[in-house]
Amino acid sequence: MTLQRRDLAAMPADIAAVGQQVLAPTNPYRVIGDQLADLVDDADFAALYDTRGRHAISPALLALVTLFQFMEDIPDREAAAQVVVRLDWKYALHLPLTDPGFDFSCLCYFRKRLLAHGREAQVFEAILTKVRALGLLKKRGKQRTDSLAVLGAVRVLSRLETVTETLRLAVRALAQTDAAWTEREVPASFREHYAGLRPDYRLSADEQAALFLEVGRDGLWLLDRLETAPAAVAALEAVEVLRAVWEQRYTRSADGGEVTVRAPAVACTERIVTPHDPGVRAGEKRGHKWHGDKVHVTETAEAEGPHFITDVTTATASSGDVDALPEIRARLEERALLPAEQYVDSGYISGPQLAQSQAAAIALVGPPLQDTSPQAFKIAAFAIDREAQQAICPQGHRAVKWSARTERDGSRAVNIQFAAATCAVCPVRAHCTTGTSGRSLHLSEHYELLMARRAEAQTEAFQARMRARPAIEATLSELVRAHGLRRHRYRGTAKRAFENLLKGAACNLKRLVRARAPCRISEVRPLPARCCVRPLWPHENHGRIRP
Repeated sequence: MTLQRRDLAAMPADIAAVGQQVLAPTNPYRVIGDQLADLVDDADFAALYDTRGRHAISPALLALVTLFQFMEDIPDREAAAQVVVRLDWKYALHLPLTDPGFDFSCLCYFRKRLLAHGREAQVFEAILTKVRALGLLKKRGKQRTDSLAVLGAVRVLSRLETVTETLRLAVRALAQTDAAWTEREVPASFREHYAGLRPDYRLSADEQAALFLEVGRDGLWLLDRLETAPAAVAALEAVEVLRAVWEQRYTRSADGGEVTVRAPAVACTERIVTPHDPGVRAGEKRGHKWHGDKVHVTETAEAEGPHFITDVTTATASSGDVDALPEIRARLEERALLPAEQYVDSGYISGPQLAQSQAAAIALVGPPLQDTSPQAFKIAAFAIDREAQQAICPQGHRAVKWSARTERDGSRAVNIQFAAATCAVCPVRAHCTTGTSGRSLHLSEHYELLMARRAEAQTEAFQARMRARPAIEATLSELVRAHGLRRHRYRGTAKRAFENLLKGAACNLKRLVRARAPCRISEVRPLPARCCVRPLWPHENHGRIRP
C-alpha cells in the first residue's frame, strides 16, 4: 500500500460552519480540531508503507481515531461507526460531513503495521512531543512512579486445564500448518480426543491426578514424534509452548519410560499459566492474586500546571517494582525527559537503585522497606567500619572474619562472622542468633545508602517532601475508570505493551485538551436540566444531567 499525504490543516467548509455553531468552545473535540489536529502527520508514518500499490487510508487519521477510541474506551467497530455519525469527531478529524468513514478492521491493521515495524511507541511519543513544544513539560523537573496490576485477556485455568489446552492448541496448529504430516504421524483417535475443550469441574481429585498423568504421557509421545518433523512444523509457536509447559510440569525416567509429575520448582517469572497467552504470568501483592501484567506509570509531579504521563512500562506480574526502574530511566533518557527528582513508594527503593539513580543525577525519593530479619538485634545495631574491615556487636565483641563476595548482579558484598565461642556464652544470645555458630552479617555494597535513607525517612522534612507522590494514585484510578487499564483487550506480549501505551497516550491527550481549552473544562458548570447536551466525555460523568 502507498501513502498519499493528507493535509491535516485544511478544515472542510461544511464541518467548520456546523461545528463552530453547534460545538461549545470548551468542547474537547473542538479544541482538538482547532488547535491539535496536527498532533500526528502522515509523513511520520512514511517508512511503514511501500512505494507501490493502492492508496492507504491516512495513518494520521487512523492514529487520531485510535486515540479517540481509547479516550472513550470503545471497541473498533464502535470507533469506526463514530467517525461516520459523530459531528464532534468529524470536526476534530477535519472530515467533511458526508465522509463515509472506513471499515473497522482498518484500525486493527494499523496497529499491526505499527507493531510489525517496531513503532508501537510512536503515537505516545507524538503526544509528548506536542506537549513539549507547547512548553508544558519542565526540563529536569519532578516525576512520580507507581505500578498497577492488570489482568490478562484470558481465563484462569486449573493445572489440568492448562496442559489439556496446551496439547489441544498444539494439535490444532499442526493440522492447520501441515495436514499431510499430521494425518500420517498423528492417529485420528488422538486428534479427535484432543479436539475439544475438556473442563475438569466434575472430576474427583483422584480422577484429575490420573488424567493429568495421561495427558502428560500423550504430550511426551507427540513431542517425540515432532523430533523428526519438518522444520516448519517443529518450530510452531504452539509447539514451543507445548515443550515449555511439559518441561515445567513433567519429567520422565532416564530410560525415557515412566512419566511423573515434576515438583513445582520453576520460578514464577517463567511458569506459563495459560497457552492462550504464554507471556501472561501469575502475580501476587498484599494477598491479591492475578494473571496478567504489572504496569508502571510515570508522570510529572510539579506543584502547579497539568501533569502528563512520561512513561508506561509493562513488566511481568511476578516481577518486583524495583526491577522496572532501570528500564524506566533508560526510556526517559531516550526521550530527554530524565527528572531531577523521582518520587516512588517503598517497593522501588533498594541500595543498588539509590546508587544508580545518583549516577544518573536523579534524586530517588521514597521510604525504604524496614529490616524484617527475625533477630531483635538488626544490622543497624552493630558498629561497622568498612575501611578497617571490622564490626562490633552491641555487647562490644569484635568480628573474627571479614570476607568479600560478588553478588549475582555484579555488586560487591561482605560477609561478617563472629566467633561461635563468644556468642555461645553471650547473655543476650537469644536476641541475636539461634544458630549453633556465631552471629553472621551480610553487608551489601550499598548498605550505607540504604541505612541513611531509613534514617532520613523518619524526619518531618522527608515526609513533607513525599506529599508529591500520592497524586499518582489518582492517575492510576483515571486510567482504570476511564481507559480500562485494569484489564487487557489483546493477547500477546507486544500487543499488551502497545495497548498500555495507547491508554497512556489517550490520557495525555485529554489532559492536553484541558490545558489548551479556552477555560478549564473541569471549571465548566453543568447546564440546566432543560438544556439537552451530552457530557464532555461520553464515557465519563462530567456534568451528567439528571431529571
